[in-house]
Amino acid sequence: MITSLQWICFFLFVLIVPSLAVGLIRKTKARLQNRRGAPIYQPLIDLCKFFFKGETVSYLSSWIFRSSACVQLACILLIAYLAPWSSLKPFCTGGDLFLIIYLFALIRLVTVLAALDTGSVFGGFGASREVTLAVIVEPAIILCFVSLASVSHTSDLGQVFSFSNQALRYDSPLWLICGTGLFLASIVELSRMPVDDPTTHLELTMVHEAMVLENSGRNLLLVEYGHSLKIIVLLGLAGQCYLHSLPSMWTSSAAVQFIASILCLLILLFAIGLIEATNVKLRWTKIPEFVAYSLVMSIVSVFIAIWRA
Repeated sequence: MITSLQWICFFLFVLIVPSLAVGLIRKTKARLQNRRGAPIYQPLIDLCKFFFKGETVSYLSSWIFRSSACVQLACILLIAYLAPWSSLKPFCTGGDLFLIIYLFALIRLVTVLAALDTGSVFGGFGASREVTLAVIVEPAIILCFVSLASVSHTSDLGQVFSFSNQALRYDSPLWLICGTGLFLASIVELSRMPVDDPTTHLELTMVHEAMVLENSGRNLLLVEYGHSLKIIVLLGLAGQCYLHSLPSMWTSSAAVQFIASILCLLILLFAIGLIEATNVKLRWTKIPEFVAYSLVMSIVSVFIAIWRA
């Protein structure tokens, strides 16, 4: 009975919270800019609206465009099942870090192919920028995970992020640096400010929005929900790193760890809203300098892991 209740709670969490997370970011940004803003549940209403809308599909598109949204959603759901991004999960699965990284890469590949498949100039423009960002941000994410895995002597992220893993119990600096590196890399991976402005449709500033501009109706519903789920998964992984850096969390109960993970996720969502409200989009030539902060954090974590080994 308890396991069934945990499954139901986890299912509802994955179904509802991603959209509320996007609404919280927008609400935070609006309040910091002295605007009232839309209600937090507005993204949920938008998804329901997309479900009943018709689709407009380019005559140049093929099965690649039609199937891309389903493939993206399937991959991010699999990542949400495997990755230890939340303490609410009622199961312990063996999510290999390289499998999760390749699933993220598959999501990007399918998104880029769908953007190019429609023959849209905006799609090609956004796809080119997305691939360029991927080349410079993926090493940072990989090194953060590898530094943790090398100390634990396993690539299973379920074991690496387990609070019973004694190999990393007293490595608070490593957890803190990896969490910061993942958070900065997540801003780039999710195309948030100051790397990309998700609220604009100007061709000179679009990255992710340019690639999904051709989607409509239920296709757009799947794309938007998958992207919002990706937000809480990546921020959840960064939040778990921050929680593991607190010595008191290792001896806390499961309920306390769950509440702490929710609070940490809310803080990171508020941080993204604060960044978007107080910063402007960087020039394209300045973005590699921003990514360099995440890369430096990951390299420092590798040196700490080597010293620990």
